[in-house]
Amino acid sequence: MAGATLLVDAASLAYRAYHAVPEWKAPDGTNVNAALGFLNFISRLVPDRRPSKLFVALDADWRPQFRVDAMPSYKSHRVAGPDDPPDPVDPQMKIIIELLDAFGISVAAADGYEAEDVIATIAERTTGPIEIVTGDRDPFALV
Repeated sequence: MAGATLLVDAASLAYRAYHAVPEWKAPDGTNVNAALGFLNFISRLVPDRRPSKLFVALDADWRPQFRVDAMPSYKSHRVAGPDDPPDPVDPQMKIIIELLDAFGISVAAADGYEAEDVIATIAERTTGPIEIVTGDRDPFALV
């Protein structure tokens, strides 16, 4: 019997990995703890769940304008100020995407949308069982 289609929220798991895995640097000094933790999670998830298909969804826009227009306070507490340091996970997302591509894992994103929107779209268009993997509460509406 074929497994479920597995839909993974990349940003959610990468941020969890960043905070869970101690600082780890590549030989060139690049911090890679989020990438390492994310890939460790995927490497355990796939043999455990044995999905028929695997999609990793990305945030093309973490604060889409259509949501801000509907609710101006949407994620306003997360908007970086001029004195805030750069997001430490962002450079590692590029590494994660490169590695997923090298491993032949499908990556899905849509301009102006969050990973949850992409997951909802794929789920709507998929027949058969679906499993959503995220550390976020936003997609609970999809269950």
